[in-house]
Amino acid sequence: MPTENERKDIQKAMAYDLLKLFKETPEKTYTYEELEKLIDAYISGLKQ
Repeated sequence: MPTENERKDIQKAMAYDLLKLFKETPEKTYTYEELEKLIDAYISGLKQ
């Protein structure tokens, strides 16, 4: 089981990865549903 510091590092890494994704297409806007799908896909990918 990850320590508290490891969990924080994982959360920061996810946020950084998502920011990079958003910066690739700054002109695009996302709906709540699209953001939810992106986050779900990211988390599902981490579990594989």
